[in-house]
Amino acid sequence: VDLARFHPGLREQHRARLRAELGVRETTPVVVYVGSGFSRKGVPQLLSALAQPALRNAELWVIGKDKGAARLQSMARKLQLQVRFLGPQQDVAPWLGAADVFALPTLYDPMPNAALEALAAGLPVLCSSSCGAAELIEAGQNGSVVDALDVSGIAAALASLLARAADPVSGPAMRQAARESVAHQGKEAMAACLVALYQSLLRTSPTAASTRPAE
Repeated sequence: VDLARFHPGLREQHRARLRAELGVRETTPVVVYVGSGFSRKGVPQLLSALAQPALRNAELWVIGKDKGAARLQSMARKLQLQVRFLGPQQDVAPWLGAADVFALPTLYDPMPNAALEALAAGLPVLCSSSCGAAELIEAGQNGSVVDALDVSGIAAALASLLARAADPVSGPAMRQAARESVAHQGKEAMAACLVALYQSLLRTSPTAASTRPAE
């Protein structure tokens, strides 16, 4: 993850401006989702969760492109949800800075960059137990891990995270914990790990000459 591009300072840089442009109040709880493949990555579950009483005051921002977007937009209208389908964005950093919680209740994802970028930006992350990012989440500290199909569980976890994010004490603590959870995964650190791995493999791999059958 690019720790210089995604950082908690995005909140101060973009939150007030972007929310004013959208007509979203400072106090409105906002959940942001980033990704393509809406059905696989949990957008239908997020819409159903948003219909739960605990999240009726919350707003969902869906960033990404999907051929099934129209069907999900229709679902959001029928449920009378506060959802914005924002399409693909060239730069998601401002949207992360303006939101309160990142959600990705995906059916499957090895280690999505979007979740890492959200954590780096200081957003608590809700993800599924079938998502690789779950190994970075400490429940209640920097996010929550839920079953991808548990709508009630998703709603309860989001409501809790949003409440804590709005608290003047726990909010800053969560944002700091989110950032710290990926501080070791900057580009330079990961490049150094890869170089060390390649060097280790080169040292332990037999040479072509030593493995060639004797004539």
